[in-house]
Amino acid sequence: MPDAHSLNGWTLFLLAQAAFSVWMLVDATRRGVESSWCWFILLVQPVGAWAYFFVYKMKDFPRASRWLADLFHRRPSLEELHHRLEQSPTPANWLELGQRLVEREEYAEALPHLQAALEREPDHCWSLFLLALAHRGLEHPEQAVAPLEKLVARHAGWKDYKAWHLLIAVCEESGDQAGAVRRCRELVRIAPSLENKCLLAVHLVKAGEKAEAQKIVAQALADYRYQTGVSRRRDGRWIGKAKQLLKQIS
Repeated sequence: MPDAHSLNGWTLFLLAQAAFSVWMLVDATRRGVESSWCWFILLVQPVGAWAYFFVYKMKDFPRASRWLADLFHRRPSLEELHHRLEQSPTPANWLELGQRLVEREEYAEALPHLQAALEREPDHCWSLFLLALAHRGLEHPEQAVAPLEKLVARHAGWKDYKAWHLLIAVCEESGDQAGAVRRCRELVRIAPSLENKCLLAVHLVKAGEKAEAQKIVAQALADYRYQTGVSRRRDGRWIGKAKQLLKQIS
């Protein structure tokens, strides 16, 4: 017969797995994935919850994702990337080396490689984004505006509007609060999610437009009551923050 210690350990494992499964179910509901995933998480234990975690939830933890990718796929060393570029100076090799240098926060070293990649492929979205990150990392956010504007003009919804959010941030950091508000308005027009409306309200408050900010958040919360489907599940993650923001503005 198993002893008390082994039973206690098994009980703790089952409780932890149950809590993990509930967490994945809640995330799946809020993320708006196919309903079959919820059934898979519930009925195929414990594989279903872990499968969902690695397919969807893991993306919320980019550092952990990179670590896991490195675990199963060895990334080339920095020296190897330099060697590859010397042997074959292609946009792909410039970009890969530039990306690695940005990850290492070696922004000055990354700039010439990213600029070289963009000379050959001027509209490459990832290169434009990394170039903006490098300028920002060098404390020149005003120089990050142009590549980001080019990126969003070419692909507005790139990476779930990640470039838009960075564009708004660098506008504010460069002292252009009016520009930040203008970009927020454009983003809300393109993607009127609760997250983006809250972002607009935050920047309106900073610009001294509290009345408009309050109106936008209050209307967004009222609209949420009648939303259905994917949009409701997407905005559900921002309800608490929106209510807190409205309270702060008031």
